[in-house]
Amino acid sequence: MFEFHIVKNNQSATVHFVGNLSVKDTAKVKSELIQLRDSGINVLTFDFAELSYLDSSGIGILLHAYTWTKEKQGSIRIINMSKEIRPIFQISNLIDVFNVE
Repeated sequence: MFEFHIVKNNQSATVHFVGNLSVKDTAKVKSELIQLRDSGINVLTFDFAELSYLDSSGIGILLHAYTWTKEKQGSIRIINMSKEIRPIFQISNLIDVFNVE
């Protein structure tokens, strides 16, 4: 099961992920992130406190968001990364790409 919700605050937004983010869910997440981009949001926080699984399609969405936030002189940070997700970011060296808190 996967769900997410977004909290907007001026030019920033926090995206809270819950459950298992896999290929079957990425289209919806990508669509919502594109809407954020188009509305002028350029600072994103991804809250991974309740994210227990992330596959390569989920990583692709994060990289897509990283690209457009950088193009708009914005930023992305990831907070509350769980012990299940951290190894994925370490092995792929994404821990050095994203601001992980």
